Amino acid sequence: MTDGRLALLTAVKQRLADDPQHVVPTLRLLVDPDALAEEADDESLSLARTLNVHRVVALKRELRERSYSTAQVCELLGGVSRQAVSSRVANRRLFAIDISKKSYFPPWQFAADRPVAGLPEVIAALDELGQAGLSADALMRTSLPEEGGRTPADLLAAGDVERAIHYVRAVGGGF
Repeated sequence: MTDGRLALLTAVKQRLADDPQHVVPTLRLLVDPDALAEEADDESLSLARTLNVHRVVALKRELRERSYSTAQVCELLGGVSRQAVSSRVANRRLFAIDISKKSYFPPWQFAADRPVAGLPEVIAALDELGQAGLSADALMRTSLPEEGGRTPADLLAAGDVERAIHYVRAVGGGF
């Protein structure tokens, strides 16, 4: 057995002795990956739901702060009407996230005061995978280690539409 494995097993053994309540369920899953974790009690489930609500509220607040409003997009696109922007969203040529009956447009889809080239193709790929709203935005902003930390949005902005779509499909299938 290698020194690294021995050190790992020794650490697990010590953690098991110190905190069996938390370590045993994890070890059971390692032995049988198809096993189900023990059922959570009502208090744990309630806490998880509450934490998730807070997480989603924070994500929406952050999205609103960094995104363009419909009025800003109208101006950005040279003074087009709200209806024109709405039509582009409906035709999947712009990506919008609706929050409280208002549309927000993530900035990754714009460059030089217009939508980036290839945006409709990327939106179509997101649609194919069922990615919408906050998850689609998160996917587009996911750092890709194999691309030196660049995101699908960075690749799209650089004009590498095919590579951006590749990562949307690769990451989005398991996102």
